[in-house]
Amino acid sequence: MGIFLKRIIVFITFFLLFFIQFNISKSAEEKKYEDSEVRQKLYEKLNWKNFDNPKKHILKLEKAKANIDILESEYYLDNWKDINQYSWWTWGYGTPEDEVLMVVGEDYVIYVSWKDEGYVKLDDWKNVDSNVLLKEMKTVQKENKKILLGQGLSYVTNLEWIYEPTLKDQQKVVSYSYKVTWSDGNITMESKNLKLGKKGYLESQFVNTIDENTDFKGTAEYASEFAEYITFDENFRHSDYKSGDKVAALGIGGLVAGTLGVKTLAKAGAFAKLIPLIAKFWWVLLAPIAAIGFFKKKSSNTQSTETKPKKRKTVRKKTD
Repeated sequence: MGIFLKRIIVFITFFLLFFIQFNISKSAEEKKYEDSEVRQKLYEKLNWKNFDNPKKHILKLEKAKANIDILESEYYLDNWKDINQYSWWTWGYGTPEDEVLMVVGEDYVIYVSWKDEGYVKLDDWKNVDSNVLLKEMKTVQKENKKILLGQGLSYVTNLEWIYEPTLKDQQKVVSYSYKVTWSDGNITMESKNLKLGKKGYLESQFVNTIDENTDFKGTAEYASEFAEYITFDENFRHSDYKSGDKVAALGIGGLVAGTLGVKTLAKAGAFAKLIPLIAKFWWVLLAPIAAIGFFKKKSSNTQSTETKPKKRKTVRKKTD
């Protein structure tokens, strides 16, 4: 009888563990919705912050021990479950669990990920060559062309720097921005920033809608400001590093190359961790635009979005 009870307990324990794991994996509805009206109704079910009674405030990202300045005009999701569900409904696949924040502005979306990789050294920055990086990026896009054509998607025909990779040592931020021309005639731009801390770094992707009045350089600088005004808590800043703390596998040069989807400066073993970034590189430029259209429509009840200033003012502030 004792053995029988033990078997029952083992079976029940196994069943409960399986049930919990199954529900965790199925916590998101793994389905893409093509109808934009249907998606809009679904989006409204997510836990958006700063949409009702919006105000300028500081958002604390506990996982990263970091502080981010949120504008009154911005709405956001600050938990992976909602960001992941948004991704499934919009594009048909989930998002990495290190994505901690999705911010939507009037004509841009910012995706923020926390990379708990350790302290990133700056020694190899001197080896960064923007021309070499751009050349390899173009090579990657030629290889991706077949994949995109096979999925019936537009492919990249040209890439050019708007803002070459720049290290701002005082703020411990690396920023870059590039313009992409697509086979269907569309032009997009992506700006990326890496804000370095002691335990890792925050990676922010800033994606804009583009029109004939777009100030590419000004927009790239505005994106860079977002990362510059992020601060880490005391003892979690890049300058707080001390001997014995975890050191990242890649230096800043290799890290920048990896985020661009190229192998230059990346160690062979460490580069394996960056392979998902290569796949992400070619689709992320198109995907975020879907969100912007939704929020323009949704926010039209409270404010006009028809008139936009040609130049943005610096409206963020440092938190320290």
